[in-house]
Amino acid sequence: MKNLVWIAVILAAACLTSVTSPAAPAVTLTVLNPRGEIAPPPVFPPRPRISDLSGKKIGLYWNGKAGGNYFWNIIEELLKEKLPGTTVLRYNGAYDIGDPLAAKMAGEVDAFFYGVGD
Repeated sequence: MKNLVWIAVILAAACLTSVTSPAAPAVTLTVLNPRGEIAPPPVFPPRPRISDLSGKKIGLYWNGKAGGNYFWNIIEELLKEKLPGTTVLRYNGAYDIGDPLAAKMAGEVDAFFYGVGD
């Protein structure tokens, strides 16, 4: 019962306060993006497909996850078996190839396979 009395007193005080207080002035808020204006990165269309991989240099990229070496060894064997004269170059690194390695690969191979695990 005491709790109900206190609740009634608090509600009455709140009602009286809101009735007797003057109206608050209007406030306008401007929300800004802290990152600012960011230009989108350049977009490049995909290169045309290579019609025949025979005799080409093919890169295999792997991020070094356990067991992937078995997969990539078989892929390399199959490429050499099915595509005579094909050269296979192996690359490894982090999940993200990164610009320096991507530029190096672009200068060394005609096509590449990208595979990561997790």
